[in-house]
Amino acid sequence: MPDVPYTDDDLRSEAADQLRAAVADAALTESLVIEGHKIPSRGDTQWDQLSDDDFHEADREISEFVEYAVDVARWSVDLGAAGLKRTNELAWGRGGNAWDLAIQIAHRPGLSDELRTAITGAVRVAVDTTLANHGIDDTRLLHTGSNEESAS
Repeated sequence: MPDVPYTDDDLRSEAADQLRAAVADAALTESLVIEGHKIPSRGDTQWDQLSDDDFHEADREISEFVEYAVDVARWSVDLGAAGLKRTNELAWGRGGNAWDLAIQIAHRPGLSDELRTAITGAVRVAVDTTLANHGIDDTRLLHTGSNEESAS
């Protein structure tokens, strides 16, 4: 890097701050965020075509998802700066999106599907074995702290 009055870490820190701010700004505009956007499972139906009660309830829940999302801005910036892509099929829980534990692997572009599958399979076996060795057959038993502790 040329002789500049800042470090690569400064750049990444600022990028993470801006990413956080972009998410915070979107949450502050509340109802305007989902107006005009399609509901993915409903074809061409848009959020603002719902009844007032359904619209406001959906908007409230979306805002809560954003508010309680784990701050991974710096981690995400670091992965992108390193040119890595994500693999995110490792999740344990009660089904659907009710996750109790999730692991995301980042890898360089071009990783073969065979190698990616082997790596994620090995991680899944390792986690399953660790849970079994600790007598945990219900991942809800993983929770020992508050949501705030686990979200930081």
